Parts: sequence; C-alpha cells; structure tokens
Amino acid sequence: MISSAASKQEPPARGGKGGGPSIAARFAAAAPSYDAHSAAQRHAAQKLAERLVTLALPPRPRVLEIGCGTGHLTELLALHLPGAWILATDIAPAMVAACRSRLDTNPRIDFAVMDGCRPASADFDARRPARFAGFDLICGNLVAQWFDDLPTALAGLSALLAPGGVLLLSLPGSATFVEWRAAHAAHGLKSGTRILPSREACLAALPPGDNRIETEQWRDTHAHGIDFLRALRAIGADTPAPGHVPLTPGQLRRVLRTLGPAPRLTYELLYLTHRRT
Repeated sequence: MISSAASKQEPPARGGKGGGPSIAARFAAAAPSYDAHSAAQRHAAQKLAERLVTLALPPRPRVLEIGCGTGHLTELLALHLPGAWILATDIAPAMVAACRSRLDTNPRIDFAVMDGCRPASADFDARRPARFAGFDLICGNLVAQWFDDLPTALAGLSALLAPGGVLLLSLPGSATFVEWRAAHAAHGLKSGTRILPSREACLAALPPGDNRIETEQWRDTHAHGIDFLRALRAIGADTPAPGHVPLTPGQLRRVLRTLGPAPRLTYELLYLTHRRT
C-alpha cells in the first residue's frame, strides 16, 4: 500500500488481488515472510470470523474466498463453518500453495489461482470441478483495496452469490497510515501511499442489496519507522501509488525522524457486508 525510497516507479497495476502482474509478483515473493509480518491481516481476519456468527447461512454453505494469502481467514472459515465447502483463491500461485500447505488435510477446502476481479479466469483442479455460481458466502480479508474498479468488482462478486447470499469483506480505509502521510507533509513531501477508499465511497460502491459498513481504528506499533516499511515489503503490500517518485535517502531519513521512535501506525479497517436480495 506504500512505497519505500528503494521502490522503483511502476505503471498502474490492473486487476485482482494486486490488480496485475507486478502486484501478483510482489505477493508471490512475499509468501515465505508473510506470516511473520501480517498482524493487521490476522486481526482483521478474526474480526471477519466474529461476524460469521451473525449471518443466516445454510448448514452446508458454499464459500468462495478471494485473496486467501497464506490462510489466516481460510483457517477461521473452516473452524466456524464446519459444514462448509470452501474454495480458497488468490492471484499469486505461491500464496495459494502456502494456504494449501497449511490446510490441505481438510477435504472440504479446494484451492485455485484466481483474479478476484476476473473470477472466470480461475485455474481450477480439473479433477474436482466447481459450479462457479450460487455461493452462499463470498469473503475477502484486506484484499478489495487492490481492485482498480471497486464498484465493478463488487458487482461481479455479488452476481456470483445465491439469492440471499452474503459478500463479506474487510479493507483499509482512507484514514489508514495518517501518521505516515503527516510525516511527509511536514517536509512538503507526498507519501507513496496508495489512495484508499473512504467509508462513503465503499458504501456507494456496493451493489443494491442489504448493505452495511462498520469501521474500526486499529494501531500497529513498530520499533522504528524503517521496520514499518520492511513489514509492508515482507507481506507484498509495498506497491506505490501510480506515478509516485520514490524519496531520496535524505528525504526518507527526515520523514523517519519526524515519525519518531516506536511509531504507532493507524489502520482504519472497514468491514463491508452485502446481502444479495
């Protein structure tokens, strides 16, 4: 979601969890280090799991997960929905492999490489074909912020729901990393943070149905500002905003000094629920 001084300028990415080859490659490269640096993802996955108990789902729901990563949410879905059949997908093959390694002993979970913006591109196991429609639950944890066109992507996912089916997503909102942006602004600089949607924009992006959004302020503390950047890189989330020019080493040092020791970075977490009517 942000760039470091060492990041190279890249063209806008398109599609999917990261919306295109460059972001898919970043997540693939981050698969080995993801679990050690994904505190926000684990927290948001737990919050999504808590919301499952409030949903009126069939006893044996068909579940599609987009952007499964290494399986933080997948594991909780299997725990809280023991009768469910789950299709766990991610745009990065290495992430799908990591999730499969964690949960492949569960016969009710299948895995596929899939772009969440283009579900028809799913690379399914031909031995276990899936009827790719009529899902009772489609969910994704901190993934929808990578969609180029949020309204179109959400409409496409809603169309895959059965009548009464639920789309349940978490994503970071526009107030995420306000401290990082303020540290840049103090020196007349602009951070490489990708533009994130506001609560109002997310609500407007949801297709017609029974919709609601809940917000949460969650803070992550790092020993040093540079550790914040390293953690983002370790989970593959260091893709800069399109057109961002990386800071010089001197500019980065000034920003880090302004950020201060042991900085606490805010995540504005948005939890979106859409029920297809």
